[in-house]
Amino acid sequence: MRGIIKETVCFEITGGSAERFLNIANHRRLNIFNISSKEGRTFAFTTAKELPLAFAAAEKADTELTVISHYGIVCRLRKYRARWGFAAGFVLFCLMLWVMSLFVWSVDIENLPEKYAVSVTDLLYDEGIRVGVLGTSIDGEMLELTLEEKLPQFDMIKVSRMGCRARVQFDAAVPVHQKAENDSPCDLIAKESGQIVSATASKGTIFVRQGDIVVPGDVLISGVFDSLGESIVMVHATGNVTALVEDTFSETVTYAQTVTEPTGHIININRLMAFGLEVPLFGSLPKGLYRRTYEEIPLSVMGFDFPVVLRREEWQELCYTEKELSYEECLRQAEAKVRRKIEQADHIEIISRDRLVSKTESGVRVTEHVTFTKEISEERVLLVDPKPESDTASDIPEEEPEE
Repeated sequence: MRGIIKETVCFEITGGSAERFLNIANHRRLNIFNISSKEGRTFAFTTAKELPLAFAAAEKADTELTVISHYGIVCRLRKYRARWGFAAGFVLFCLMLWVMSLFVWSVDIENLPEKYAVSVTDLLYDEGIRVGVLGTSIDGEMLELTLEEKLPQFDMIKVSRMGCRARVQFDAAVPVHQKAENDSPCDLIAKESGQIVSATASKGTIFVRQGDIVVPGDVLISGVFDSLGESIVMVHATGNVTALVEDTFSETVTYAQTVTEPTGHIININRLMAFGLEVPLFGSLPKGLYRRTYEEIPLSVMGFDFPVVLRREEWQELCYTEKELSYEECLRQAEAKVRRKIEQADHIEIISRDRLVSKTESGVRVTEHVTFTKEISEERVLLVDPKPESDTASDIPEEEPEE
């Protein structure tokens, strides 16, 4: 190991008695090691620091030392000392890789429905989940709370970062009332009216059957049941209860509307985004009412993505105008709004839907009466823990036998 780290010298002892030289070197406490003899020739090693002392000992012993070669990192660096630019470039390259590893190079968005792609992508960008930001700025827990508040249509949003890659996972909204925080006893009750379609329980006693009509507050699965007729046991009831539920969705669109229309004036702005910084290249931010569209072109070399992105933005000027919509346009807009409401509703499967279109003096109203299956159970904690029958019986004092 010392031959690798320190500079060592291999030399040959000639012109006299090698034994006399080694004795003098040992007496002077010189660091002579790896002594070998081959075909009448004697070789040895010493450090570059003690080589002048070894020459002095050889002169005292009337011998000569012939340097064969030098070894060690210091020797290698000295050999290429004229090429200092290469070493500096290598150090700079390593430093650049380390700095780049601190930033986010790519953002993966998983399970995001296409209808939310544009709005959610813009929201993630505004919240700081984008290429080029410092990796430590992505706080997964805080971002999850913020996104869940602004995107209630998703039940679970997971934000994580691994190295230079950020990952955002979306799960569609599902009933979460059966997820227990603990094992405290509870019932599953109806949270709205409906006709039971199916009921299954993994814990607890089912109180309803297919076809039963329930109203809010009715017990669907009870967490209280008799254990072999000996005592009453309370558990955390879990299961699934689906029912036919009816709901009405309506929207009105007026004929007279104030809409935004493009004026035809377009401003193009290019930005270079790197390491969390935005550098405007051409153009400045416009003032007034504009609609922005953009395209991001990442810097990629041989499939390797760098945290540098060229963003081309197109700002289209808009103006407010009063417009009179036709009956067909109002009907189309109202139907689209009702359809979005139904899609965002918490349901499993739509069974039937009846649509009613009414025309008024001011606009068009679309009403849809929808019947769908839905999970209707929610937890209700059992606050009183009933005593077992055996304990109740033990509280009654026994009568003393008559004499």
